[in-house]
Amino acid sequence: MAIWKRAVIFSSLGAGVALFVSGRRAAGVALAGVGIGGLVYENREVLGKLASDVPQFVEKTSQVAQMVAAVGLRLMEARRSSAGAA
Repeated sequence: MAIWKRAVIFSSLGAGVALFVSGRRAAGVALAGVGIGGLVYENREVLGKLASDVPQFVEKTSQVAQMVAAVGLRLMEARRSSAGAA
């Protein structure tokens, strides 16, 4: 990617974030959208690979969420049993 394209993309992203944080949300989102659009346009192959990997990512994420929920339930049960014994 050419240096000037990188400069345009990342400066529009940075300016969009700065505008969003400063309270000019609509302008910030629009400017960040231009930067994201340019980034996607320049990296279409990467985006295609990411899109094909989404189902695997969702499956792994749901497995991790189930494991975290199971650990949370066990901790709650252990707390209840220790509170009831005291």
